[in-house]
Order: sequence, then structure tokens, then C-alpha cells
Amino acid sequence: MKLTISDIARQAGVSKATVSRVLNNRAEGVGPQTRQRILEIMKETGFQPSGFARGLATGRSASVGVIIPDIVNPYYSLLVRGAEDVLKKSGYGLFLCNSDHDIVKEKEYVSKLIERGVDGVILDSAESDCGCHLELLDEKKIPYVLVDRIIEDPSKYPGVYVDNREGGALAAAYFFDQPGCRLLFINGPIEYSQSHLRQAGVEGAMRQRDLPAEALIIRYGDFSIESGFQLTHEMISRMDGQELPFTSIFLANDLMAIGALRALKRANIAVPDQVEVIGFDDIELATLVEPPLSTVSQPALEMGSRSASMLLHMMAGKKLREKTVMLKTHLTLRGTTREKQESAL
Repeated sequence: MKLTISDIARQAGVSKATVSRVLNNRAEGVGPQTRQRILEIMKETGFQPSGFARGLATGRSASVGVIIPDIVNPYYSLLVRGAEDVLKKSGYGLFLCNSDHDIVKEKEYVSKLIERGVDGVILDSAESDCGCHLELLDEKKIPYVLVDRIIEDPSKYPGVYVDNREGGALAAAYFFDQPGCRLLFINGPIEYSQSHLRQAGVEGAMRQRDLPAEALIIRYGDFSIESGFQLTHEMISRMDGQELPFTSIFLANDLMAIGALRALKRANIAVPDQVEVIGFDDIELATLVEPPLSTVSQPALEMGSRSASMLLHMMAGKKLREKTVMLKTHLTLRGTTREKQESAL
């Protein structure tokens, strides 16, 4: 049976508050002999105080909650790793919560993290409207940083984001600058801020070049490999004789792009000779598929580390110099585009 502070207090003949003072190296009200007796009992019994017990005594738990929408997606693994590396150096542990893109589950996790007494929260929200549980964190005076998905007015909340509009425009510009381009854009759910902004970037690049409506076909997936496969397969099945309805595909994340590559391979459509493909994220899998995936790279690791640094600043009671951080994207050309960067040749 695990010993508690109450057990140590009983054996030492002191109050729980006295044991807590010794645990947290506070001298007031504790004589040297009493302190020594408590420490000896702890050593003899192998007592290990829980983080929660320490939190009750100190008002801080040295823990941070991180809520992400999809633990299976390697992109979020990178984001969490970036946050964890920074938090660990400052002595913080991490509670990882997976919302499965479910706002109800996300709200439940916020409540549970508050119950656990976390010192702060990093939130990649499942929806653009999560104001109600942010208000709950505000009421409890728990600092938080939003990451990745922009909600409502981004200037209202501390957050670290990537320029998704720019990322969408970069990929679209590569394709639209080619004569006769017919681009199939497979986006994520349009209610997500990333999807909305990436589509805005694509459509903006199209307007800049004054291209006809038939230059762009838009379909909506769910960011999974399977949806990328299914939507690409459906478009291939609409071939008019030998004419494909598209010359290139831009997909709003790398997982869907990997699904699209599988559909193209099954249909014996050569990549990049017949169809070029660009994804978004630059996860490790992008370099492992064949041919290696060209993609819009976003700094997931940096996004995680910057959000953790901001949170540490807030938990220390300091004011942020920048409430909103917007990171840049860049185009990484590999084997699924006819043009390749020198390092990919």
C-alpha cells in the first residue's frame, strides 16, 4: 500500500502541514529535530510524495496539459515533442490528451486537467469556437496557449500558428504557373481554420493569374490516408477516354497525399510524369514513400517549442511581448513533382 503524507505525519506525531513544509524545504514553524525525524521516517519507509500532493502544498503541480485532435497523425507527435523538450528542461511533466477532433471530449479534458491541478494548458482545439472552456481556464486563472488552429479573433488569445494561407498559395503557385494546369485540391474539413486558410491561399493564387474556373477542382476529405485515397480514386474513375480530369493534385496534409499516391499507383498513373502531387506538413513519412513526397513544410517542432516557451513565460507571471506568433511555411520539392530541389536530386 502506498504511503501518504497523512501516514508520515502520524508516524512522526506531527500535522500534515508540518510534513508539507519539510517536503517543500520551508523552515518556518519546523524545528531542526522535527525536520530530521520526518526525513528519517521518509527514508526508512521509502516514501515518495505524489505530484498532486506537492501541488496542494505549493500551489503548483509542475505539470502542463497538452490537448491535440489526433494522436495518430505524426504531425501532432512532432508538435508535442517540441513542447515536451522545452517543458522538461524547466522541470515540468506533461499530461497528453487526445480529443479525436471532438469538441465535447476536448471540454471534458479541460475539466479533468483543471481537476488535476495543472499549471498551464497548450490547446490545439478541435473547433474554431472553443471560447466556453477557455473562459473556464480564465476563471481558474490557469494560463494557456493556443497552437495550430486559429479560433475566432487570433489577437484575443495567446497563440502560435503557421501561415496556412501562404502555404496554400505556395503549392498552388507552383502548379498554376504551368501551362494548361488543372489542379485537384483535396482539402480538409472546411470548418477548420487550417482548411479555410489553405483554400483561401489556393483561390488567391488562381485569381492572381486570372485563370478560368475549370483550372481548379476542390474536394473535401478528413485528413486521413483513406480519404485521400478514396477522393483521388473517385476522380480517376471519371476519366473521359484517356483524358484525366486533372494534371496535378494538392492535398491539405501529407497523410491524404500518401493515400492519393496509392490511388494513382493502383490506376497505373505515373507520378510525377503524368500527375504531380504536393502534400502539406512535411512529416517523416513524406521522405519514406516512393517517390518521396513534395510538400509544404511547416515547423511543427518549432510550433510546439514556441508555445511551451510562451506558456512558461505566462506561468512565471510575466507579460508576453508577442501575444500571437505566426510562423512561415516553405515548399519542399522531392520526387512527386517534376521540378526538384538540388538536395532532393
